[in-house]
Amino acid sequence: MNITVYCGSSFGKDPAFRACAKDFGTWIGAHGHRLVYGGSQVGLMGVLADAVLDAGGKVTGVEPRFLIERELQHDGLDELIMVDTMVERMTKMIELGDAFVALPGGVGTLEEISEVASRIRLELTDAPCIFLNAAGYYDDFKRYMDRMAREGFILEHEYAKISFVSSVEEAAALIER
Repeated sequence: MNITVYCGSSFGKDPAFRACAKDFGTWIGAHGHRLVYGGSQVGLMGVLADAVLDAGGKVTGVEPRFLIERELQHDGLDELIMVDTMVERMTKMIELGDAFVALPGGVGTLEEISEVASRIRLELTDAPCIFLNAAGYYDDFKRYMDRMAREGFILEHEYAKISFVSSVEEAAALIER
């Protein structure tokens, strides 16, 4: 299975974020799945990719040309797909994914996983959309999503396809379901 993961290009301040990226990457690699991610060597992205590779898994990175020119790409990947824009990157990562997971990250991470949630709302995918809520990172966003559901901006059956979990084991169970 191709698991598309969105996460930060920095580490964040809480060591739990790095531990979560490492543990999830190890699970992906150890279970024979392929990681699809943004292709960078930096931050949680690098930790995640290294963990997958260290566990014997395969990794496909999708990196825009301008980031490769800044030498931010991970050079140890099984496959690096170069695209021209961030929109092309997002589109390609969705195209390749069978399941979608957000680890802690910034506005880019939120934009990318939100696109997946929008596709669920539009019935363009029924793939798992999971927020791996390390150290409660997505608690406030979950409250916001709850409000969207209460106010009728996302229907209950659509919201039921978006999961917030606090452990790698919970994410794994949803992916393997």
